[in-house]
Amino acid sequence: MKGSMTRSTMLAACFAIASAAAAQVALNQGQGHPLKGVWLGDWGPNATDRTAVVILMDYRDDTLSGTLNPGPDVVRFSRVELDHTDWTVHLEGESNGVRYVIDGAIENLGSVFDRSIVGTWVQGDQRGDFRVTMR
Repeated sequence: MKGSMTRSTMLAACFAIASAAAAQVALNQGQGHPLKGVWLGDWGPNATDRTAVVILMDYRDDTLSGTLNPGPDVVRFSRVELDHTDWTVHLEGESNGVRYVIDGAIENLGSVFDRSIVGTWVQGDQRGDFRVTMR
């Protein structure tokens, strides 16, 4: 009987620790909103001509915001939209006279580590496809 109680206590303690760790991971990943976080990937006009991209998304006070490639050549999105009925995303921005229009759909919405946005990318007069994954 004593061994059974000890095992139950140990199991409960392990569950509590695992639950706390999972909650911390979710907080660190910005899981308060499906877009909030760091998205890494690439875009390009074909399968071989690709450009690496970093998209930072935030959600504060019921407002979505984001930037493309933070740093000296940052593009601040003037429009960030999420349609929760079909989980599509629309981003627009402009930098140095170049207009960006990015439309995609969220894949693997329930995944913390494999959530992606996939779709079409327009950068000035260039068109292509893209995939970014939450990191």
